[in-house]
Amino acid sequence: MAIMRRSLLRSLLLTVALLISQQCARAQNPSQPLGPVEATIENIAPLTATSHRRLKRPAPDGRPTKVWLQVYVIDVDDVSSADQNFGASIYYEARWHSPDLKHDGPLPVFEDISHVWTPSLTVANQQMAWDSYPDFVEISPDGKVVYRQRTWARFSQALNLHDFPFDTQQLTIHLVSANETNDEVAFLPLRDAPAGVAEHFSVPDFRVIGWSSEPAAFPSATVEGAVAGFRLSIDVKRRPMFFLIKIVLPLCLIVIMSWIPRWIDPQHIATNIGVSATAFLTLVAYLFATNVLLPRVSYVTRMDLFILLSMLMVFVALIQTVVSTMLVRNHQVTLAQDLDWWARIAYPVALLLVLLISLVI
Repeated sequence: MAIMRRSLLRSLLLTVALLISQQCARAQNPSQPLGPVEATIENIAPLTATSHRRLKRPAPDGRPTKVWLQVYVIDVDDVSSADQNFGASIYYEARWHSPDLKHDGPLPVFEDISHVWTPSLTVANQQMAWDSYPDFVEISPDGKVVYRQRTWARFSQALNLHDFPFDTQQLTIHLVSANETNDEVAFLPLRDAPAGVAEHFSVPDFRVIGWSSEPAAFPSATVEGAVAGFRLSIDVKRRPMFFLIKIVLPLCLIVIMSWIPRWIDPQHIATNIGVSATAFLTLVAYLFATNVLLPRVSYVTRMDLFILLSMLMVFVALIQTVVSTMLVRNHQVTLAQDLDWWARIAYPVALLLVLLISLVI
């Protein structure tokens, strides 16, 4: 080890001595060729004027650079009501003119985006993203520049779930130029290939009912320093059949099950108490099992209201069973039977009102 350290130290001293001798020689004779170490350092040159022109934003007469943009939604994989986001695959294309990039052609050339000016395109509301295409631009002989990219991402989206599961949502993809303000870049829709969405999406519980696109600064055109942006909005409506079959129908059956004691002689106390208690416990267990299907929001949705009113109806049926038991023990069997008779009419009407109030009105 000591021999190796001495060898490394000797090599370092020789390199330093060589650099010093070359510097002294160049001071005495400037025409002397560069040594190997100096040549490496001298080759690191600043950007040339041509490089500066290529990286400069094309702004004729100081006006904003016009960027024609197309955004196309290829697919929407899912919409998470609990996490307030959605996953989608999108394709976007940007075109602009840069006179400094004209060339003899005849074919287009491809350049890395780090070598020419490009709008710093990103999606403002994306949480995570994976790009499919390399970061290159296509430059035509006349100076037209085209940038293309395909991205799969998760996009944050505030959802209004008051009408869940009969809600209509608007999914937004807001493409922005992160480093340019609204006064530096002007986004325009591409005429020959406008924005759009696919006819069918993979998401099973929503259907597309409309979409729109427009230039939109981020966060707002009225905010000073807002960046240039382009927004594509998709209107989707939830398909409620899954929740009607998985939650609403089973809960209705459990509520109806709690009415069984109303058709049993109130003197059969053990049977009536057993059926009412079983109905209530079944309801609680079922709600625990289906809780993952419901959005976690701080306000009451239509489905939440239906569940709460269903629990109340089952609890009221349990209380009536207890009251009937007390009447039978106090030798008021006729009164208990009269209560059961009126309950046979009142409970079905109450269930219809619950369905109407929570899921229709």
